[in-house]
Amino acid sequence: MKPSINKNKIKPRNIHSSKNVFPIDIRSLGRPLNAAQQSLSPYISQSVKALEKTLNSMTRRTDCHVKLLSYGLEVSYQEMKDREPICFTHNKYDGRCLVSFSQPLTHLIAEAFYGGTPTFSRHSAVESPQTTDNVSDTESSDSDVEASTTSVSDQPILLMNASEKRVQARLAATMLNQISHQWQVSTEHPTFSNGVLHAKFAIQIEDSYGEIHLHLDDDLLLQLTSQDIVTQVDPATVDNLRDMHLKQVPLRLNAVLSRQTLPLDQVINLRVGDIISTEIQEIVDVHAGTLPLYQAHVVERNGHLVLQVIDNITPQERH
Repeated sequence: MKPSINKNKIKPRNIHSSKNVFPIDIRSLGRPLNAAQQSLSPYISQSVKALEKTLNSMTRRTDCHVKLLSYGLEVSYQEMKDREPICFTHNKYDGRCLVSFSQPLTHLIAEAFYGGTPTFSRHSAVESPQTTDNVSDTESSDSDVEASTTSVSDQPILLMNASEKRVQARLAATMLNQISHQWQVSTEHPTFSNGVLHAKFAIQIEDSYGEIHLHLDDDLLLQLTSQDIVTQVDPATVDNLRDMHLKQVPLRLNAVLSRQTLPLDQVINLRVGDIISTEIQEIVDVHAGTLPLYQAHVVERNGHLVLQVIDNITPQERH
């Protein structure tokens, strides 16, 4: 019997539609970008504490909490259509980055910073996360990150006033200064032709919640992390630091002041209280471990025996 053939063909998915195709930088398939991301990770983590400190100072509070929700490379920049980002350029390297804040929470922070008394309670008009997890927690799983995101693609952009823009610039600079100290605000809105590094932070003040998004151009990411911290320091400075620390290593010196040879039967018969006659040598070798370094006189000073160095023992004399 011939197998039956289903003539109702299933239409294949168009996986090559423009909606599913993104430009891929071949560098993201290898080590350079991944290594750069790992190299920048400690500074991104440091920015959490720096942001918390700055927020508490600006709002004159102690309950401002910041949490890193996600951090990673993206092959395509997705524009944040519900907020007005601020652009920074680097004075030394080519490339740009964008930092965007939740406008409602930025409005409350600006009001508090400029002397107002805003309400950060639950009924204030600030976006809230879809999860009940507290932002002050230090760790987050992938499920927490997914639950924390709110779909805002259909929301209109909320323009900031001058005060809010100054607050946004100050908070953004606090975060970026953990990475480098050579940033300046740019009026140009960058277009990212390749991938970006995207870090997302959550801010919670009392019951009010907001988010910060950092998008860093991948070219700038590679330049910022192209050299290790040690290699950026002048080699002479590194040598001087190494020598300084090496010279502070404690070194125990020893010297044998006297030796005595006795017959075995006399040694066997020694008892507590017996006296062994000996003479202190006038000149002794001073050792570091088993390595002889100096010759010294054994002299008395202020009722104590001391060693007075009289000569160095050269490497040739040590053999």
